[in-house]
Amino acid sequence: MTGKDNPRRYRLTLEFDGTNFSGWQKQADARTVQGDLLKGATRVFGEINMDLQGCGRTDTGVHALEYVAHLEVVSDMPPHQVARKLNETLPKDVVVRAVESADKRFHARHNCIARSYIYQLRIRKSAFGKRYDWWVHEELDVPAMQREGTMMVGMHNYAAFAEKQELKKSTMVLVHNVEIFVEKDVIWVRVIGSHFLWHMVRRMVGVLVEVGGHRLKEEEIQILFQGLSKIPANHTAPASGLFFEKAFYDGEELAKFIRERISKPFNNLFPPPISTAIRA
Repeated sequence: MTGKDNPRRYRLTLEFDGTNFSGWQKQADARTVQGDLLKGATRVFGEINMDLQGCGRTDTGVHALEYVAHLEVVSDMPPHQVARKLNETLPKDVVVRAVESADKRFHARHNCIARSYIYQLRIRKSAFGKRYDWWVHEELDVPAMQREGTMMVGMHNYAAFAEKQELKKSTMVLVHNVEIFVEKDVIWVRVIGSHFLWHMVRRMVGVLVEVGGHRLKEEEIQILFQGLSKIPANHTAPASGLFFEKAFYDGEELAKFIRERISKPFNNLFPPPISTAIRA
């Protein structure tokens, strides 16, 4: 069997501006990142069978810095050429940052042990902020938010943060870490977890903002882990401030990432040109 007949699996690292996408997952009647990438791959490889899977769903309007996917396709093309050709055919709001050869057993979602998201809150209006942050119009009590963030760490029942259709399956989620840092007029919230329910991170951020604005007491939050509640859904943060940051496939890599990030703020987080817009 030649390379032209043998399916090959590539690991893709993607960056995308989610403003004009209805999330990652392909839909028949909406523009999605998976849909655009499949169209681009068809232009590169032709009308042949291919399998494209991502490391998880993203909500409409959510961005990504290092989203991982795998592409299995009949090809003898080297990874660097795949990256170049895909970038030539993809729209400007999706970029293939890297392509690597992957073992055929590698699965972007099934092998992923944890995911990291970052949310950007702004307490001063910015002309560039609408696409990439949430202007909260008020000063927030960051220490109170940080205290509440630590209470969210661990294995908890996040049913109160879930959509109704997800209540049919387990709503237990292991949250490895919640960090909150301030840099000038920007508040960064990083959440690392085993997986996330639909809208869960945005609702976590919304609840933290309510705590920071002294509209929710810290002790009230523990009740949210004891059953259903409308509070998180009523305070879902806008999608524009949420970025998928990183997917983890190795326990040591995850532990190292958490250790290193705990001791430092989010300096140089966003690659250009996004950084120019968001951090103006």
